[in-house]
Amino acid sequence: MSNPPVYFNNATKAKLPNPVIPLPADGLKVIDSHKRSNRQEFILVNGLEHEICDMLTDVGLDDSPPIFGQLPSGTWLQFDPRLHAYENSLEKPLPDGGAFLVTMANGTTNCANVRRSLTNEQSCKISNESTACTANGDIVEGGGILGE
Repeated sequence: MSNPPVYFNNATKAKLPNPVIPLPADGLKVIDSHKRSNRQEFILVNGLEHEICDMLTDVGLDDSPPIFGQLPSGTWLQFDPRLHAYENSLEKPLPDGGAFLVTMANGTTNCANVRRSLTNEQSCKISNESTACTANGDIVEGGGILGE
């Protein structure tokens, strides 16, 4: 059994803790579908820049108010802050190898760096962060070489 659809009228909409973000009709990609309901989970592939975003309350992991978006069709979506894709590429690695994210997620995520190889040896960097991940997944104090 799934949750029933929820519909907002203008009076309910006015009471929401954050403004409703108008979402584009395209750019959403289904990342999960639930077989026993019509519920789907989406990711907004290209992100969103809108003046309303500056008016939103900070999004935390625990007691932040929900953020709703609405498609041109009238369909409502709710933002889930659990997924945040950080750029971590050869050209722009995470400065601490992901140590901050591991700490913020209470260890439910892993360090995001790899050992030095022929592919990445030109882009290995020394971290100057107060804590940094090593290539074997340990977090060290005082920084270190990412990818060693």
